[in-house]
Parts: sequence; C-alpha cells; structure tokens
Amino acid sequence: MNDKQSQNNSGYKRTLSNAHIQLIALGGTIGTGLFLGVGDSIHRAGPSVILIYIIVGVFLFLLMRALGEMIMSDLNKHTYIDFIEQYLGKNIGFITGYLYWISWITLGMAETTALGIYFKYWFPTLKPWIPGIITIVLLLLINLISARVFGNLEFSFAIIKIVTIVAFVILIFYLLITGGKTTFGPVSFENLDDHGGFFARGTKGFLQGFQMVIFSFIGVELIGLTAAEAQNPKVTLKRAINQLPVRIILFYVMAILGILLVIPWSKVSTNSSPFVQALGATGIRNASSIINFVVISAAVSSTNSFLYSAGRLLFSVTYNGKGKWNQTFGHLSKRQLPQNSLILSALLMACAPLITMVIGDQAFNFISSTSTSMFLIIWCLMVLTHISFRKKTPESVYSDFKMPVFPYVDYLILLFFRLMIILLLILPSYRIPMIAAIVTFIILYIISKIWSNEKTV
Repeated sequence: MNDKQSQNNSGYKRTLSNAHIQLIALGGTIGTGLFLGVGDSIHRAGPSVILIYIIVGVFLFLLMRALGEMIMSDLNKHTYIDFIEQYLGKNIGFITGYLYWISWITLGMAETTALGIYFKYWFPTLKPWIPGIITIVLLLLINLISARVFGNLEFSFAIIKIVTIVAFVILIFYLLITGGKTTFGPVSFENLDDHGGFFARGTKGFLQGFQMVIFSFIGVELIGLTAAEAQNPKVTLKRAINQLPVRIILFYVMAILGILLVIPWSKVSTNSSPFVQALGATGIRNASSIINFVVISAAVSSTNSFLYSAGRLLFSVTYNGKGKWNQTFGHLSKRQLPQNSLILSALLMACAPLITMVIGDQAFNFISSTSTSMFLIIWCLMVLTHISFRKKTPESVYSDFKMPVFPYVDYLILLFFRLMIILLLILPSYRIPMIAAIVTFIILYIISKIWSNEKTV
C-alpha cells in the first residue's frame, strides 16, 4: 500500500484492518452496560428486559444502516459530525460535535466509576477512584503511541469478552440440559415465569427498563468513527455495519437469558455484576473471580474505545478552525494522532471521582442516564441528517449500500427516539439527567452563535 492509499486527506493513516474495525465496535459496545447495568434493567423490568434488548437492538441496527449509507458516500469524512454540518448547517454541526464529545467523556466517566465497584469485590477497602485514574493514565499512553496499538489492544479485550460470554452461555445451557442446580435452585426456564410472569413489573417497569438498555448499546456507531483510519473501508465498513448490530443483539439476549435461567429476576444484584453473581452461584471454584476479571477487562476496553472516540471527535470539530482553541486541538501530532485532544479528553474523564464524591453510590446510574439522554438527542440529529442527505444528494452519488424503505424507516426511528426522550422526561429517576442533556444542548447552541466565525466551513 503506497502513501496515497495508506493516508487520507485529513492526515490519518489507514492502519485498521477488518478485524480491528469490528472488534473496536464490539469492545466499545459490550461493556459496563451489559456486565453491570443489566442488573438495574432486570430489577426494573423483570424478564421482559429480554424483549427490550431486542426492540432497542433492531432500531439501532436500522440507525446504523442509515449512517452506513452516508459513510459509504464519502469515506474521507472524519466523523458523522461532518455530515451533520454539511446537511443540517454549521451551527448544528458545532452543537452536535461538542455534545457528542461530551457524551463520550461521560461514557468514560461511567466506565471508570464502574471499575471502582468491580475492584471492591477483591479489595473492599480500596478507594473507588484509584482504579479509574490508573486506567485512564495507562490508556492515554497507549492511545498516544498509534491507532494500530489501540486497535490491537481492543482486539485482545474484545476476544476476552466474546469468549467469556460464549463460555458463560454454554455453561448455563449445559446446566439447563443436565438439570443442574445452583444456590438459587434449579437452572430452569421456569424462572422466567414463576416469579410474577414475563412482565412481572408491569407496563411501568417495562418502560423503566429502556434507559439502561439503550446505554448498553451505545458504542455501536464506533464503526463510523474508524472510517478515516480503515484499510479497504468500502469492504470492511459495509460488512461491519451489517454484522455487528445483529451479533451484539444475540450476545446480549443469550447472556441475559443465561442470567435469568440461574437467578430469579427479583434476586439479581444491582450493586455488583449479575455475571459474577450467577457464576458464583454455580459453585465452580474461582468462577466468580474469573468473571470479575473479565468484567474489569470489559470496562477497561470500553474506556479505551471511548477515549479513542472522544479524542477524534474533538479533533474533528476543531479541524481547520481559527483561533487558539481550534489550532490547539485541531491538528495531528507527528504520529498522525490527535494528541492534544486525547490528553484533554483523558483529563476530563478523570474527573469522575468528583461526581462520585457528590452523588455517592448513585453516581454510575446518574452518569449513565445523562449519557443515554445525550445520545438520544444526537441520534435524532443523525436521522434528520440522513433524511436531508437523501433529499439533497443525486442518486448517482449513492452507494449500493442504501437504507431500506426510505424515508418511512427513518421516520419510524425518529419517532422511537423522540418517544424515549419523552419517556425519560416523564420518569422521575431519569428526569434530571434528561433535562441536563437538553440544557447542555441549549448552552452549546448559545456558544455556537458566539463562535460562529471561529471555524471555517
């Protein structure tokens, strides 16, 4: 591969292979939302959480098809934000870019907060902020080496998570077939129905389960953020967009089903990983410690992906801009990496302990709810961008990777996300985070008006 092929016009090197792309997205998606947050989802919704995962997964698959169509039309775009700026306007692009960046920062905070919870299993007296800080420092150093080193690390972490989930599911179904028992009783499908039924928490509980499930899927769109660094992007990205959402849905559904076959939904822990709880109940020596190690690696992996994304997003919204702020964060280092953007993003993620000190044990739920709220707004803007893209782009520019049944599917996705926003505003547990996301959007709108001349088109 010559220099022209290996480097795009933004300066990024195309060093990420098909395996890297797929596993970066898997690594960013399969994390704390599944390994820790699923306990909260099960507690709120009961066994019907399985249905929620399927519903959310289907809508995000459709979203990825819409985003994929835009990505394939211009592979030199840095991020989705470039498309938003082009089709919805400079100010909306500015707002969305910074909101997106803040959202990834918030996600990193959630993961580092969760690390403190995980390490308590082994070190009950350890300060909860220490693991997170150490992790951020190490990951920053790795991200400052090269994108390929980052990709290789994510490859390793993703393999660990995938193998663990598959092994967990196989073990549970083996116990199911052989009539195995745990400290909670027989491993049985009856657990899905014997404790109040599939919709044990009723309609209200079912609706309350959506927030954490949506949070669990955040990261699936990481595929698009790798476009500028992907080898042979026309092949790898198309394949990843088609396959990954389906794989993630299967991983989630099978893993949660495994938990519920072992533990009655009402006894699932909300303060620790249900996976650790489920394997601990099997009586297998050191099983809970092994899965806790995997859960920690999952959180580290997700933090790694979020730091990668945050750094590239800040670079994207400041690239080619005027003023000291844009010039500082809108350029690449000698290694073709957004060094300054990565450092600032890492420093902000490291502020998670401050939130923990103020909120206490509810820090993770608050941070995850805030992140979910921000992403719902961003996803709405992404769908509106795709609608505008299709209306303004000549058919000759379209790739063969088209969004099916346009525009009806777009309107359906948009309706779903808007209903979720309304739902979070209605439910008391999520109202403040949703309002905080809306207020952040308004503040960014005001700033965009002030800085409207700072960044060139």
